[in-house]
Amino acid sequence: MKTFLFAFLTFLLTGANGAVAPFIKPCTLTDSKCLTSSATAAVPFIAPGVPALGIPSSDPLHIKKTNSDQGDMKLTFNDLNIYGLSQCVFKTVEIDDAKSNLHIDLECPLYANGTYKLGGKILIIPAEGEGNFEIKTDKVGFTIDVKYKTITDDKGDKHWKITGYDYKYDLINKVYFMLHNLFGGDATRAKPVLDLIDHSWKELITELGAPIIKDIVKDAVGRVKKFFLAVPLSELAQL
Repeated sequence: MKTFLFAFLTFLLTGANGAVAPFIKPCTLTDSKCLTSSATAAVPFIAPGVPALGIPSSDPLHIKKTNSDQGDMKLTFNDLNIYGLSQCVFKTVEIDDAKSNLHIDLECPLYANGTYKLGGKILIIPAEGEGNFEIKTDKVGFTIDVKYKTITDDKGDKHWKITGYDYKYDLINKVYFMLHNLFGGDATRAKPVLDLIDHSWKELITELGAPIIKDIVKDAVGRVKKFFLAVPLSELAQL
């Protein structure tokens, strides 16, 4: 997720920053088609990281810990590594400066692994375990709207300051979710849980995976906020 947000920021850079991001095709803020194609083309360059812009590598993206508790179920993911962000494709990028809104639609393949600890019930089926997990899907759709306002720093330079954001996502392709070592490796007891996840994958993954998506977006927007505050608006866009 960090990859596509930083790619979006970078393709806004104009001639003043050409040496910093020479792979970017400048676009006017009203040309959505140009912005969309430029953002997609920038992803492979941004994913490895751009130290000059303060952008670290984001494929894989590492998340130390996130919780996904649902009713009687207690589920914790640890040391997540999320892959596939360098393969995100922008579908739409739009800027409405009059409303101070950045709108992004994109699709990404995602693969995540790490460790988990589970206890309680998944729907009505008892489930417990602790071990490695894997999540994989060929395509997830994301929509993000970022709100901002224009501020002036002590030097008189204008900046965009992010004031909030909304997002949603759509599981376009089936998500494969594997919890290893359920019930201490008892395959007989684990089978009903794994069958439930496989047959009701969309409902369950939407609930179980929501905290992971939330943490990804929160981390990404936080980095974008710092970037906006560090770089004058005159170097970000042709207004």
